[in-house]
Amino acid sequence: MQLQQHIDSFDDLDADIYAISNDSPEQHKELKEEVGFTYTFLSDASMETIEKAEMAGENASVRGFSVFDENGELITSEENDFWGDEIEETEEKIRQALE
Repeated sequence: MQLQQHIDSFDDLDADIYAISNDSPEQHKELKEEVGFTYTFLSDASMETIEKAEMAGENASVRGFSVFDENGELITSEENDFWGDEIEETEEKIRQALE
């Protein structure tokens, strides 16, 4: 929810923001409607992209963030349960990765 509250902070970045997990599209839709998220949710049941983002846990994605370049290459990834609570720090790390 912290990302949604600070989504405007990322407007000047030449980047797209996604939430990705191995939850079903139906679960994502329900959550988006319930909370009012405005960014895109992606379902990755095979966890292929989640693994590429280095965000795979044992049976599910872990919390954190990853940054890919325009060619789909991973620039940085950080597992962090509190990335949303630390949104200002997270934003700075993302900006640095995109420089």
